[in-house]
Amino acid sequence: MRILVCIKQVPNQDAKYAINADNNGIIYDDNTAYWINMYDEHAIEAALQIKESIANSSIDILSIGPKRVESAIRRSLEMGADYGYRLVYEGEVTLSPSIKSQMIAEFCEGREYDLIITGVMSEDMMSGQVGPMLAARLDIPSATAVMQFIINTENNSIWLERELDGGLRGSLELKLPVLITVQSGINRPRYPSFSNVMRAKKSEIIEVATSTHLHNLQYERLVDIPEPEVGRQGIKLTGSLSEKAQALWELLHGKSLI
Repeated sequence: MRILVCIKQVPNQDAKYAINADNNGIIYDDNTAYWINMYDEHAIEAALQIKESIANSSIDILSIGPKRVESAIRRSLEMGADYGYRLVYEGEVTLSPSIKSQMIAEFCEGREYDLIITGVMSEDMMSGQVGPMLAARLDIPSATAVMQFIINTENNSIWLERELDGGLRGSLELKLPVLITVQSGINRPRYPSFSNVMRAKKSEIIEVATSTHLHNLQYERLVDIPEPEVGRQGIKLTGSLSEKAQALWELLHGKSLI
């Protein structure tokens, strides 16, 4: 079974950022820490469990971005994936889901994957659109927010259970090839073994060039990113302890709070 896991490298959510000059993108400084999107780690683990249960399975890892995303790909190889690919994109502006899905769809042409797995969403954008859009471009069935699945190799199908609104679950059976996006509760990602870490150090991450016409396929455009308006401001009390206590009392008394 050939499995593709699409991962994203995301910045530390507490990192400082700036809006670019065109007001259509976020820029992080060189000291920003990046790691694998949390939901994608569960996608990797799901693929590894399939590989352990179905003989002759292989796992490809794919990520889009600049050179730094190779650290996320290599971490996936350390967990046990077989091959790593980077779709080269050096731009600062965040790619839209429509462009990302087209880039991945072009990568998938001729590779004949039986199963494509992604996280249900990314921690930074939280749109959850790339997976379903990719399935539509590849003309294969898809299921989102998957919490459990079983692959039947005899009839080449997958049974799965999805998380629905209101705490409900829905189940369905689909013929392979299939794309699924997995929820965080589906498994617990493993730590890399020493042997896989050593193997990953020697593994080549293959760079794949992307088409130049992709931006013409964008369905939407980001018009503006405004800075959030300043709301309430704090008041800093100064002076001695008794002076600050008196100032606080006057402040609360003036607002009829005491």
